Amino acid sequence: MTGTLPDLFAAAVRRDGANPFLTYYDDTSGERIELSAVTTANWVSKTANLLVDEYDLESGETVALGLPPHWLGVVWALSAWSAGAAVTTGEGSLAITGPDFGVRGSRETIASALLPLGGRFREPLPDGVHDYGAEVYNHPDLFVPFDPPTPGSPAYDEKTHAEVIEAATPITDRVLTTVDLVSPDGLGTLVGVVAGGGSIVLCRNLDPTKLDRRIADEKVDRVLEES
Repeated sequence: MTGTLPDLFAAAVRRDGANPFLTYYDDTSGERIELSAVTTANWVSKTANLLVDEYDLESGETVALGLPPHWLGVVWALSAWSAGAAVTTGEGSLAITGPDFGVRGSRETIASALLPLGGRFREPLPDGVHDYGAEVYNHPDLFVPFDPPTPGSPAYDEKTHAEVIEAATPITDRVLTTVDLVSPDGLGTLVGVVAGGGSIVLCRNLDPTKLDRRIADEKVDRVLEES
């Protein structure tokens, strides 16, 4: 596999865009959302346009992700890569945080309430923190980068796009996991599924009593154990 992570995802959208790509459950809130590759790509485009148009994200900058295991983490990672930025597990010039406001960007901080469909906060936010859910819907479904990444561009901490792609094993199965897909432990699963044409069932706050039924209902081929 060669190219960049946005190239890899664009190929997945063309190949199998309408079928389930990422199914998300939160057993505490009861939320379930299913995203096809096409729907994910729409969210990615809106978010990338938000990052560039509203927050002046430039190629080569870093974006810190401070979300729990969540479908929006995948959207944010793909959006940052599309704009030529790198995702970092450390400090970033921009940061996305959940309602705990656990991370801050050195330049801009954007927060998600983690409500269904990316909904906005119902209470005022701290000074200097932007509401993702209030702003993202205003942006287009098509994103054209000014300075797209190359295979040698930084993508994830010290790794380039080419290195992240080469480290991932293509996954053709439908897999279930509780691991944050944009964490160091989960990144290989995300990239492997994008490369191999598989799909993911991501479970936050998994109720163990529901596991067997969920495997059957979602037609899961295998469960990925936490490392």
